Amino acid sequence: MNIPSQSKQGATDALLASIAAPDLPLALVQTRVASIYGLTGTWRRLGGEREQNFRLVTDDGQQFVVKVASIEEPTESLEFQIEALDHVAAIDARLPVPRVTRTLQGEPMGSITDENGQIHMLRVLSFLPGQTLFNRIKTSGRPLQAAELLTLGSMSGRLARALQGFHGRGAPKSMPWDLKSAPLLLDRLLVHMPERIRPVALALLPDLAQAVSEHLPKLRAQVIYNDFHESNILAEFDPVFNVQGVIDFGDMVYGPVAQDLAVVIASLIHWTPDPVLAATCLARGYQRFMPLEAEDLAVLRRLVLARLLLQVGIVAYQSVNGLDTPLDNLQSCYMGAIERFAQVTDAAFVAGILPSVVPASAPVAAIPPVSMPPLLQYRESVLGKTYTFYNEPLELVRGRGSKVYDASGKEYLDCYNNVANLGHCHPYVVDALTQQASTLNTNSRYLHREIVRLGERLSTTLPPHLDTWIFVCTGSEANDLAVRMARAVSGKEGIVVTENSYHGNTSIGAPLSLIDYDASDRPDWVETVPPPNLYRGLYRYGDNDAGSKYAGHVDQAARVLADNGKGMAGLLIDSIFDANGALVPPPDYLSQAYANVRRHGGLTIADEVQMGFGRSGTHMWGFQAFDVEPDFVTMGKPMGNGHPIAALVTRREIAAALQTRGGYFNTFGGNTVSAVVGNACLDVLWGEDLQANARKSGAVLKEGLDDLMKRHELVGHIQGRGLFLGVELVTDRITRAPAKLAARWVRERMKALGVLVSSTGPLGNIIKIRPPLVFSEADAAKCLEALENALSEVPAELRQKMSEQGNGHLSHHSPQTR
Repeated sequence: MNIPSQSKQGATDALLASIAAPDLPLALVQTRVASIYGLTGTWRRLGGEREQNFRLVTDDGQQFVVKVASIEEPTESLEFQIEALDHVAAIDARLPVPRVTRTLQGEPMGSITDENGQIHMLRVLSFLPGQTLFNRIKTSGRPLQAAELLTLGSMSGRLARALQGFHGRGAPKSMPWDLKSAPLLLDRLLVHMPERIRPVALALLPDLAQAVSEHLPKLRAQVIYNDFHESNILAEFDPVFNVQGVIDFGDMVYGPVAQDLAVVIASLIHWTPDPVLAATCLARGYQRFMPLEAEDLAVLRRLVLARLLLQVGIVAYQSVNGLDTPLDNLQSCYMGAIERFAQVTDAAFVAGILPSVVPASAPVAAIPPVSMPPLLQYRESVLGKTYTFYNEPLELVRGRGSKVYDASGKEYLDCYNNVANLGHCHPYVVDALTQQASTLNTNSRYLHREIVRLGERLSTTLPPHLDTWIFVCTGSEANDLAVRMARAVSGKEGIVVTENSYHGNTSIGAPLSLIDYDASDRPDWVETVPPPNLYRGLYRYGDNDAGSKYAGHVDQAARVLADNGKGMAGLLIDSIFDANGALVPPPDYLSQAYANVRRHGGLTIADEVQMGFGRSGTHMWGFQAFDVEPDFVTMGKPMGNGHPIAALVTRREIAAALQTRGGYFNTFGGNTVSAVVGNACLDVLWGEDLQANARKSGAVLKEGLDDLMKRHELVGHIQGRGLFLGVELVTDRITRAPAKLAARWVRERMKALGVLVSSTGPLGNIIKIRPPLVFSEADAAKCLEALENALSEVPAELRQKMSEQGNGHLSHHSPQTR
C-alpha cells in the first residue's frame, strides 16, 4: 500500500527528530553518583548528542563515564545497551569496549531527578582512555593504510562475533541510521541532497529500494553495532596502529550482518584515496571473525551505497535545519565514494573480499615452556632418532598467517613452510574443516559432491587432456601412483630423475629421492640426469644451447635404461628444483626433455608438490611457464594448507589402464573432510589472488636479495621464482667454492633473529626461502633485514675455516633440509 506523501513526510520527520541531551547541574549529578554508586573524584564534562556525559576520575585513579539520559530515551533501550555490553564482556573479555558499573545495590542503572521533578536514567560505564580515530587521522595528516584498514575491519568483525547469540529486548524499532528505513528516508531527503549528487541518487534509488525491501529481510541477522565510525573508535598510531576501544552503543539494532559491514565501509572509506581498495581491506579484516555468505556479498555494494546516501542526505537535512554536525566537512568525500561505487558492478566490488587473506591473531595465553633437552630426550624415547630442524630444535605451539610462536611465546617469521600455503591456521579453511568434520567424514566409495567439485575446479587450471583425478593423502603417494601407472601403460620399468632429487618416501618414491641416500646404492631401474644448473652446472650462463644440452642427458638416460633391459617408463621431474637449491631451468629445457622422453615411448610426470598452487607468481602450476603438457601432474603439501590431501591427474585412457590391472583405492584419499578442505583452499587462493601476491612479494624479495648480493661477497648467486628463492653462499665468487659452514651459521643466526629459513642444496650452501603465499612486503623486509644482519655477523674464524675447507663437497645432504 502506498503511503500518502503527507504521511510519508510525517514519518520521515519523526525518524529524523533528535532527542536533546539533558543539562543537569554538575553538583546534582555528583551528589547522586556518590550516593548510589559510592564514587567521588574529579569531574569533567564530555560531549554527547543524546545524553549528558561526564568523565569521573576517582582518587585512586579509576576512570568512569557517567551518562544521564534524556527523559525521552526509552528505558528499555538503555537496558538493551547494558545487556549487550554484559554479553560482550562474557563472550570476549578482552574486547576493548566499556564495561557496566553496578550501583552499590548491584543494579545495572540508577536514576536521578532533575530540578523539575523529571526522572532521568543514570548509567556509569568504565572509561576507555585514548583519542578518537578522527583526531588521530587529523593529527597525522595521512590517509589510512591497508594494514590499518584490515585492523579496523577485524575489530568490527570481532565485535559482531561477540554480539552473536545476544537476543536482548529493547532494540529500536526504527531509527534514521537503520538501513530498513533507507527507502523512505532517501525519497524524502532527495530535496535536500546537494546538486552534485542528486541525479546519481535519483538513478540509484529504485535499485537500492529493491535491495533493501527484497533482499535485506532474507539475510542472516543478529544484533549489530551499526555505528563503527571514526568518532566511536579510539586508536593509536605509534609505535604501531592499534584500536584501543569502541564506544557508544546507542545505535545498535537487530539487523543483517551485511548491514553491519556496510556501515563500517561507508563510514571509513573516505580516509583513503581509493574507496574500493579500502572497502576490500575492511571486508577482509571483518571476515577474520565474521565470514560473509554469498547472499551477503550479492547486495553489499548496494547496502554501502544506501548508507552513504543516508549520510549525505541526513547531514544535508541537519544543516538545512540549523543542526551542527561534524560530518558536514566530509560531504564531498561521501559523494565521491557514491560516484565511484555507482560505476562498479556488484561482482567487481566483492572480487577481492572473500575470504580473508590475513588471519586473525587472537590473544592466546603462552604455554609454560618445557626445557628443550628433556623434551627432545622424551621424544627420542618414544619416536627414536628422528629428524628435527635447527641445532636447538623449536617447540612450536601455534601459528597465524606468516608467523609461528614457540612455547615461550616468541614470534618467528616463517620463510620456509610451503605446507601452510595460505598462511598458518587460516580461519576460513579451519572453519570449513571443523564444520565438515562435525557433520560427516567417510571415504570416496560413497558419493559426495565435494570431491567431484574439487576435481572439476582443478581441471579448469590444467590442459584439457588431463581430465581424470585420483585423490590420495600425500605427494609421496601421488608420485608412487604416477610411476605405477606409467609402468602399466608403457610396459617398461625405468624412471629418470635429476641428481639430488626428492620425490617421496614410499617403496617406489624413496629410490627416486637421491637426496636421501648415496648414489652408489641406486637401483638399476633408476637413472639420473644432471639438474639444469646454470650457475655451477655442466652448462652455464652464456651457453645458448644449455637447455638443449641438459635435455640431451634425458636421451642418454633412456638409452642406458634400454641397454640394461629396463626401458624408460617415464621422466619424473620438478619445474623448480627444490633439493638442488631452487634452480630454475632454461626456458627450452623442459620442452626438449619431454620430447626426448616421448621419442623413447616414456611418459612425463610433472611433480608440482613444490611449485604448484600459484607459488611461482605467474602460473597456477610451475610447468605452465615452459609451454609443456605432461601426462601426469602430481600435487601435495600446499593443497590442504596443512591438512593431508594430495592428488594425481592424468588422461582418461591411462587411468583406465590402471583399472584393468586391479585398480586403486585409498581409504582416506578424497574423503569428505579432505575434499571440503581442498575446495576451501581454492576459495582462498583464488578469492584473494594469492598467486598475484606471490608475484608481487616475490619480486620485492628478489630485488632485495639482488641488492644484498652487491654488499656481501658471501652471496654468489640468487635463483628461484615467485616465493621460492635460493641464496647461494660461496667462499670465493671466482672459484664458486661452496660456503656450507656459513650457510648453516646464517640459518641458525636468522632463527635467533626470529626468521626461519633452511639451508639446502647438494653442497649444503644455499639458503632456501619458501614462505607461505600470504607473505607480505613487510615480511620480505624483515626477512631481508635478518639475512643482512646474519651475513654481516659471520665470525672471522668461521670465514677462515671456510677458506680452508671451501672446496669440500657432500655426497648427499640431510633430509631435514627439505
